[in-house]
Amino acid sequence: MPLTHTTTPLPQNFFVIYYHGHQLLDSAGPLDILATVAKHAQGQNFTLTNLAEDTGHVNLAAIPPRGATWRFEESADLSAVNNTRFNPRTVVDVTFDAALDSLRRTGGVEVEVWDERSGAYIAENRSVDVLFIPGGIGSRLYRVDKGTGARGLNVQSAIDFVRSVCEGGFVRSALMTVCTGSDLLAHTGLLEGRRATTNANAFEMVARRHGGVMWLRGRRWVRSLPEEIEGVQFDKEIWTGAGISAGMDLMLWFIAEVHGVAFARGIGRKLEYEWREGVGEGEVDPYYT
Repeated sequence: MPLTHTTTPLPQNFFVIYYHGHQLLDSAGPLDILATVAKHAQGQNFTLTNLAEDTGHVNLAAIPPRGATWRFEESADLSAVNNTRFNPRTVVDVTFDAALDSLRRTGGVEVEVWDERSGAYIAENRSVDVLFIPGGIGSRLYRVDKGTGARGLNVQSAIDFVRSVCEGGFVRSALMTVCTGSDLLAHTGLLEGRRATTNANAFEMVARRHGGVMWLRGRRWVRSLPEEIEGVQFDKEIWTGAGISAGMDLMLWFIAEVHGVAFARGIGRKLEYEWREGVGEGEVDPYYT
């Protein structure tokens, strides 16, 4: 079934939500698949934009950035982190505030990119075709303001941004989540009444927090179409993947819908990845049983 719930014939501009304490493979696996597609899908000018609360770098480890006016609240989740010095970091292209401001002014996100023809950096305006949300321990941690003591979710700014972008009608093709990225998305209210999955190890926690979502246990990936429920808040597709490596299966199925199964299968082989192709949309995966 093609991506029919979109105003663009082929999604090309991918935007990733990052926050401190995200899970590396949640995004790195699917994005490497897209990077491979970008090399082999002729005529497709794929773009990638990294979004976060602040400029600079986003920490993979659950540690605040330099100069932060807040700290992570002590919790059982945080105490499980035992080596914060192993900290791959992600460079931020545009902040949530700047992206939202640009979308409201121009309908796209202004990004500074390298232009091969001119040999210089130029401004480029990108539509938000796909908004991608990884999971990770940081999606469920709380912050405490050092000055006021105010407590809030570590991902609150991401929740607010996703809600605003979707309610503004700026996402043209689909939302995608991996792992507890669906927990973050559920906080926006956009998953209410829709089918979804999440990390199998965090399933009970996530399902308890968001009772209005039709959580499907043991599924590798779920594709929710807007016509499945009445009064849908978000009239585009929502693709959710289970924990961590399941994001790669999710993305290969997404590529299969856009470019065909044979093409997606070839991408998997180029990456020497054993795609769980036999587990279809919304089906229980024997791996989890």
